[in-house]
Amino acid sequence: MNVRQVLFLTGWIAFILYAFFLAPGGDLGYLDQLLTMDEPDPFLMMVFSFLGIYPLVFVALLTGEDRSRLPLWPFLLGMFMLGAFALMPYFFLSKAREVKGGRMPDWLVRVFHTRFVSFVLMAGTAVLLWYGVVYGDGPAYWRAFQTSNFVHVMTIDFIVLTVLSIFVIYWKERRIGRANQRHWIGAIPIFGALFYLLRLKRGE
Repeated sequence: MNVRQVLFLTGWIAFILYAFFLAPGGDLGYLDQLLTMDEPDPFLMMVFSFLGIYPLVFVALLTGEDRSRLPLWPFLLGMFMLGAFALMPYFFLSKAREVKGGRMPDWLVRVFHTRFVSFVLMAGTAVLLWYGVVYGDGPAYWRAFQTSNFVHVMTIDFIVLTVLSIFVIYWKERRIGRANQRHWIGAIPIFGALFYLLRLKRGE
């Protein structure tokens, strides 16, 4: 195992142990509120929806990179249900690229590499951010974070996905032979990765 694999394996195990043994154990019905749309708090809806946008961002970042012997697409699909729990194993199970050409259909690669997709995801994120910040109850969300297992783990998952976006941008930059600090733009949740994709399409 190389350093990357060890770090991701350790981080994945730590994430699982934290979610099961250290996160709050309460279940106050927040997931039911979201699934049934029973007047969930807008801030809660915002973060939950962000976890639906982030998988699409990672598909856009990683589409066309599926060249390891281990297929990438099952991990990307798993993100829509399990978030970072599903994606992290790819980075400690996969090895050097060994497959010529990508596995994903060319039309799908072209779609996710269009500026239109990046703009749509950015617009959706902006609307959700406005909705959550303006109409949501931040203190109530903080209390839910402290008492609800679902809200707590969901929030940590969002943070881990943001850290993963920094790594993926760094990984892509290294792959195309560029050594710079632009990967830190991924520290801006969702928007940073989308700005990176737009600049990449412009050849910057």
